[in-house]
Amino acid sequence: MYKASPRQGLLPELDSERPLQTQFVDPVATAVRQLKGTLGDTLHSAYLSGDIAHRTAPDKATMNVTLVTQRSLNVNEYSMLNTVRFRIEQGSEAISRVAIDVVPINDVRDLGNIFKWGFFLKHCTQCIQGDNLAQSFGHFEVSWEVCKAMNDDLSARLRELQNKVAIATKWGTQLDAAEEAASRLIKASFGLVAYKANRWEEELDACSRVFLEFYPDKTLEMERLFYLIQRKPVKKRAVVALLDAHWKWVVDEYEKTDRKIG
Repeated sequence: MYKASPRQGLLPELDSERPLQTQFVDPVATAVRQLKGTLGDTLHSAYLSGDIAHRTAPDKATMNVTLVTQRSLNVNEYSMLNTVRFRIEQGSEAISRVAIDVVPINDVRDLGNIFKWGFFLKHCTQCIQGDNLAQSFGHFEVSWEVCKAMNDDLSARLRELQNKVAIATKWGTQLDAAEEAASRLIKASFGLVAYKANRWEEELDACSRVFLEFYPDKTLEMERLFYLIQRKPVKKRAVVALLDAHWKWVVDEYEKTDRKIG
């Protein structure tokens, strides 16, 4: 999964020389071609993250792609990316969903974002197109600054996902939104303790396990979040209530920890 570790205390990079799992080779190659064809020179580079990048994906998985662009995209370009996303999802049985994030290169190069984009590109992704910006950053250690930065969009994204659950008219739409929200909450929960454990995890089971070492009283909440990860049908009201309760607790804990450390 990772290259040989750098000096003690610093995290390793993903081993990009290791082949992807067989079922994802063609879908990733197709994604690269279509994304490059859609955005042309506006695309600076593209990065694969998540289970597929870590070579730990099940037979069918979400493809997480981050695009670094030369500038902010317009509405038409985002529409074209949605078309690409749909084509990839429909064109491969191995891909359950395609998640595409877009960030302008100036945001990546902003020193104020180093604990977010620098850490993410260096330790959580594999470059699959263009000049690899991860090479611009040194290795990071797990710190509270990293944990905060990697979850700084939690509230905004959870609001969007809760709304998707609330207005969903199809089970698939509701299950997708609930699964992503639960995944983000589990990782955000892990972010509360990663710096204490001095380790970084990507797999949800590992994130939950480390979190519960510090917050064993949250076992029931983790079990319920994994119920959503498993895409079990749950009534909208119950989903929203579960997400809302743990989300507010997590945000409050981040604020308490930040005041304590700051």
